[in-house]
Amino acid sequence: MASSTHVVLCAPQKPKDKPSLSGFCQKLEVFLRYSGISYELRDGHPHQGPKGKIPFAEITHDGHTVVVPDSHFIIRYLIEHNLIKDPDDLAGLTAEQRAESRAFQAFIEETYFAIVYERWCIPENYEVTMREIVGNAPWLLRLYLGWTLYRRVTSALWGAGMGRHSWEDVQTLQREAFEALEVKLQGHKYFYGDERPSRIDLTVYGFLANILTAEGNPHFSNMILGSKVMRSFVREMTTALFPEYNELLKKVE
Repeated sequence: MASSTHVVLCAPQKPKDKPSLSGFCQKLEVFLRYSGISYELRDGHPHQGPKGKIPFAEITHDGHTVVVPDSHFIIRYLIEHNLIKDPDDLAGLTAEQRAESRAFQAFIEETYFAIVYERWCIPENYEVTMREIVGNAPWLLRLYLGWTLYRRVTSALWGAGMGRHSWEDVQTLQREAFEALEVKLQGHKYFYGDERPSRIDLTVYGFLANILTAEGNPHFSNMILGSKVMRSFVREMTTALFPEYNELLKKVE
């Protein structure tokens, strides 16, 4: 791993002592923190990225800088260019475990859109979500941002199919994902034992940290907080990687 390697993670602004309000941005920062690579956060907006979305990263190595979009492909780039070590290699995963892990990643990332639905399509949660995003902005700006973001997010949810479900259907999807996670983590620290986290652990933790920080997804948060297994997993990962997340640690105690 080259000592001159540096990553700039372009993502929405976030406090230093809290996870990002974007699940995919938080997932990427978890990988960067775990790898030990040099990185910094920079405020970024979707229109600035190559694919019109966040996160994207400016990766400097071997005397040049490349811009890579999408958390999945940023992580692939870093591993394939030998800039970070593959967590699956470090954890000693078998080929079968890697295949299962990749399938589980797709499942969890799809489930995240059920969380986004809870934040944006349930009126009382939408109000909370907007307060978290726009904060104390002038009311006219809040009105404009609220309208713009609501249309963008709900259109994306509808196009992906998630927005066509009822709230009851979405709750069912959330419950299925929660139960699957709880089963996989039952009886050991990580998905595949007690020694080291693998890619799926880092991915799942990134999304759980995001979910427990946001206040607009109380249904899923309450399921996590009601599970000793899930609280233990979040506490373990937070203590190891983000000990500055004091509020998150208090929630899972």
